[in-house]
Amino acid sequence: MGLTTQLSYQVGSEFYLTLVGWYAVLVSATIFQFLVALTLWKWLLWTLFTFKQSKLNLRLMPTHPDQNGGLGFLGLTPLAFAPLAFAATLVIGAVWRDQILHQGTHLLSYRGPGIALFVIIVFLGLGPLVFFVPRLAALRRKGILQYAILGQIQSVEFHAKWVLNPARNEVELLDAPEVSTLCDYGQAYDRIEKLNPFPTDKAALLALVLAVAIPALPTVLAEIPITVLLKSLLSALG
Repeated sequence: MGLTTQLSYQVGSEFYLTLVGWYAVLVSATIFQFLVALTLWKWLLWTLFTFKQSKLNLRLMPTHPDQNGGLGFLGLTPLAFAPLAFAATLVIGAVWRDQILHQGTHLLSYRGPGIALFVIIVFLGLGPLVFFVPRLAALRRKGILQYAILGQIQSVEFHAKWVLNPARNEVELLDAPEVSTLCDYGQAYDRIEKLNPFPTDKAALLALVLAVAIPALPTVLAEIPITVLLKSLLSALG
C-alpha cells in the first residue's frame, strides 16, 4: 500500500476512497454544491429584481441624508453574500494550502486566481447595484442645477436686504430668519454635491473583505510565517 490519507489510499498506481472520502464526495460536497447553487440562484433573482426596480418611477430625493438619494439601504447588500464569500474562499484556500504544503507549489502561483476570485466575489456583492448608478448620477446633476437656481434667488434677496441696505443693524441680522434659512440651504446643497451614485455602506464592504481575507489567511501562512507577516504589516503601518 502506498500513500494513505484520510480521504484516499494508494494501491500500486491506483487510488481508492476511504469511508471518509466517500462521505466527503457523496455528502459534504453535495451539500456544499447545493448551497452554492442556491445562493447563486438567489443572486440571479436579486439581480433581476434590482434591474426592474431601477426602471420604476422611484421618488428619489437629492437631499436625502443617506447621500444616495434614499437608496442607501442597498449598500447593505454585500452582507448577504459574505457567507458565500467566506465558504468559497475557505474551500479554495484549503486546496491551495494543501498544494503549497505537500506539492511544493508557491503562494505567488495563485496570485492570478486569487485576484480573479476576489473580483468575482465583489461582482456578486456589488454588481446588481450598478443598475441604479445612472439614475442617481442624473439625480445629482439635476439636483445641482435646480438648487443652484434656488440658491441664486435666495442669495440675491439676502444680499439686497442685508448687505446693500445700510439702514439695518447687526441686532436685526442676528434675529432674522433669513440667516437660518441660508445656512440650512447651504447644508442641503452640500448634501447634493456629496451624493454618491453608487449605494455603498462602509461596514458592509468591510464585512465582505473580511469574509475573503480571514479564510485566506491560513493559505498565506502556509508559506509566509506569521512572524514575518506581522513584521511586514508593522513596518507598513510605521
